[in-house]
Amino acid sequence: MFNLDALHSMLIELHGGTLALAAICIIGLIAAKIHWSLRKKSQSYGIFWILDGFFEWVTRYAEPTAFVAAIGGVVGLIASSIIGYYVWPVEALLDRPLALNKIMFAIFATELWIIFLAIRGKYGENLWKHNGLAATYTLTGLAGFFFTILTGSMGGHMAGKGSVLDPIYEFVGISPETPWFIGKEMMYPAIFITAIVVVILLLATKFLSKT
Repeated sequence: MFNLDALHSMLIELHGGTLALAAICIIGLIAAKIHWSLRKKSQSYGIFWILDGFFEWVTRYAEPTAFVAAIGGVVGLIASSIIGYYVWPVEALLDRPLALNKIMFAIFATELWIIFLAIRGKYGENLWKHNGLAATYTLTGLAGFFFTILTGSMGGHMAGKGSVLDPIYEFVGISPETPWFIGKEMMYPAIFITAIVVVILLLATKFLSKT
């Protein structure tokens, strides 16, 4: 018999790895932009000319890698969410605050990564010519990865394995087992509101592309 639990675990590893790669590429691109900006504006920074070759390589390859990795990550994220509904009984998902937290973080992560892909798909590499659009693009990707990490953390607790983020939860005095944002009765309104926010962000990127 086909093991859905094993498939679910494989898809989690898939989207976790590819979205981590996308986030690393985004950070690399930010570092490259800062490097080239300082090379132009600061004479004292000229001593770091030795890094030019490295950041040329980052600029050339990290941008398309982030896009391709994000595509694979979103596919894996959506697929793992669908399989997860068959692995975990619906009643268990809707009656546990931990599960509701995980569902909402997964929704936030998916929609932010879709916005990330939509911006790159529409404007291509030209998005880097517009500072506002480039900032929205990078921040959206990093925010998507942040919620991806939280989703994985909640999943670790649901599987009874805990999370590497547990020391942080303890430090700030929060528990994954308590409702962070919503109860069951607010789930669908929250999804609707999130969809509206997505539309607003997409319209904002259209405006920022002209600035």
